[in-house]
Amino acid sequence: MIVVSQIARAGVVLVLVLMYGCAQPPTTQLEAAQKAVDDARVAEAEAYAKDDFMRLEQEFAVAKDELAKQETVFSIFRSYADADKMLSTVVEHGGHVAAKASPNKEAAKTAALAMEQEALRAVVSTKRLMARALSGKERDAGETIRQQVTALEEGFAVIHRFIENGDYLTAAMQARALKEKGVAVSGEIRSAIEKSTGRKPNAHV
Repeated sequence: MIVVSQIARAGVVLVLVLMYGCAQPPTTQLEAAQKAVDDARVAEAEAYAKDDFMRLEQEFAVAKDELAKQETVFSIFRSYADADKMLSTVVEHGGHVAAKASPNKEAAKTAALAMEQEALRAVVSTKRLMARALSGKERDAGETIRQQVTALEEGFAVIHRFIENGDYLTAAMQARALKEKGVAVSGEIRSAIEKSTGRKPNAHV
């Protein structure tokens, strides 16, 4: 009878362990981590804190892998302690990444606006040279020059739209390329003027 009683008690303990001893997944922490990643994305960290955002996503992926791993373990042996710590780290890092993106975006805006002005000066300089070229003997090359300058002006308009839309990284990149193109076109026009007149045009034109 004593043995039977002990077996019965052991059975009750086992049932209680199965009912209440199973670890519960950190659902709340998972939701908080997802929100942290989403908030960082809304703050445009993908563009303005790119490396940090990539690490954040990797940390979140590892945490979710750990959660999935525990789901494959027999229920009474599951432990979500590691996953919980990982998710807590994601929440903490997510806030830092989102906060970092804002000043980086402002810095990118400043750089884009400055680059836009440099591109504008290159376009203006090229237009002045075009006017000089079209008024001289080298006017035979006028159509080609007009097309090149028109392309520069259209490119500048695209840059301005990027800035208005808040895509400062693309704007700066496009402005840098446009400036270089403007310098190249100006060089071609100067060469045409020099070839036609035998004199170099003034450097400030």
